[in-house]
Amino acid sequence: MNYPKPIYLKVGWKRSSFRRRLITASKNPSYYNNFNNNKIKIDPIDCKNEDDFFKNGMKNRSIDDPKRKILYGFFHPYANNGGGGEKVLWQAVNATLMTNDNNIAVIYTVNFEEPAKIIRKVESKFNITLQGERVVFIYLRKFGNLIDSEYWKHFTLVGQLIGSVLLAFECLFELAPDIWIDTIGLPGSYWPISVVLNLPILAYVHYPILQQDMFNKLKFSKMTDLFKFRGEVKDLFKFFYWSILYYVYVYLGSNVDITLANGTWTFNHMKKIWFLNEKMGSTLEVLYPPCATEFLNPYKSKERLNEMIYIAQFRSEKRHDLILTEFSKFLDTCKTEKVPISKIPKIIFLGSCRNENDTDCLNSIKSLVTELELSEYVEFIVDCSYDEILKQLSTVKFGLNSMWNEHFGIGVVEYLANGVIPIVHASAGPILDIATNENSSTAESWKSETGFFFKSSTDPDFSGEMNGDNLVFDNGAFPELSTLLSDIFANNKVTENDLDFMRQVGQGLSNKFSNDEFNTNWRKYTRELASLEKHYREQRKEVESVY
Repeated sequence: MNYPKPIYLKVGWKRSSFRRRLITASKNPSYYNNFNNNKIKIDPIDCKNEDDFFKNGMKNRSIDDPKRKILYGFFHPYANNGGGGEKVLWQAVNATLMTNDNNIAVIYTVNFEEPAKIIRKVESKFNITLQGERVVFIYLRKFGNLIDSEYWKHFTLVGQLIGSVLLAFECLFELAPDIWIDTIGLPGSYWPISVVLNLPILAYVHYPILQQDMFNKLKFSKMTDLFKFRGEVKDLFKFFYWSILYYVYVYLGSNVDITLANGTWTFNHMKKIWFLNEKMGSTLEVLYPPCATEFLNPYKSKERLNEMIYIAQFRSEKRHDLILTEFSKFLDTCKTEKVPISKIPKIIFLGSCRNENDTDCLNSIKSLVTELELSEYVEFIVDCSYDEILKQLSTVKFGLNSMWNEHFGIGVVEYLANGVIPIVHASAGPILDIATNENSSTAESWKSETGFFFKSSTDPDFSGEMNGDNLVFDNGAFPELSTLLSDIFANNKVTENDLDFMRQVGQGLSNKFSNDEFNTNWRKYTRELASLEKHYREQRKEVESVY
């Protein structure tokens, strides 16, 4: 360690073992983020070895040693994207590090950005200050493209499952953790982690990748339907293909010790899909994403601008185009009924682009704005800072969300907390968890005590039934967005007093989505994982239990 020149260790296939020993002994674990050319360079701070800290750290640690470091492996290949999923990841990392000084967060990612830049982006984007010296980045270079849906032209789900299995093996080759935490939703990783290493697994599920509802699109939704076969070979093939994948998903889920759903809609689906987990005594609970509501400063004045903001990444499933087409219909109504210009709201699309596909989507949205002649009514704010988001939320009146079955909707929570009235699609998270009534019941009509709801005839679950201007669904009758906008802005069905009441109720309900609430619960799960890790380690042979 005191050699006058830098020393490189050729580690070969033992890179994971070497790296583990260095990280758990080091005062600065983040130094060992990456091995270039299969070699390790020792941190100069560790070379000083003050008070034999580094050499003692290299020694074996018994299971009950209070100084034993635990590596929490966060599997999130797109850790640097800056979306809602990444917000959950980094808040979870921060809470894990705060739980115990011996905890080290290992981030498995395909984003080849410098660690310092990633951490700075986390601080500016999400207002999360990390203890960077205990965050280790593992860069995955071999199989990262295999989990990208664009890579697979056919059999995408199978391809992504295989890709996530291979990517998990690459993670283990680079650095085997003590605990596996999947915050992105790649269940293929559970198999090697459980079977090869037998580690405790926590899955934070944003959205079930397979569900029973998929079968409703087919002519064969259950086995008894096979007797009705009339030569529909394509549907028959899809039925067996999805059935096999579905039960593979059920099996993979059975390897998970703690499953956390981001909301009621996801929880209800996961309870049906991962039915084996409950029988095996695994945990399945709801943990709302951290939305930083305690740091938001609601604008108290009634003098808000007549604007509607939509905070969302520029992705096709966010359905910006639906808002534009419905807004165009609303404008036609305004012209017919001679609604004053001052009553017509402006739309602000605020979001980020993760990749080339998102950029193409943004350009498509801009083209539609031009085509519908809406340029004077629409503004775009792309890849802005967190401070800019707060500035916008402090002045607008309404917040939009048009995604069908948005599993949660962090943007809708930010609307509530900032006194912005949600105008959202009546499905999943926005109606079940967020824009609810004061007693947490959900709305069955066009409005609740905190927001307004709409549906669309383009929704995948549209029944085709109409009741006047409303679309009829199992959970009530809802207007289309153009009709709803007319009721709010043109037909005087909503007063300023109504909006003030909704604002007050919404801000009160937003507390359950705070960072503090998330941190408190996540620390509880972190301690449960540490207990499980100790239990699993005790089951191993003597050498394995120590090292």
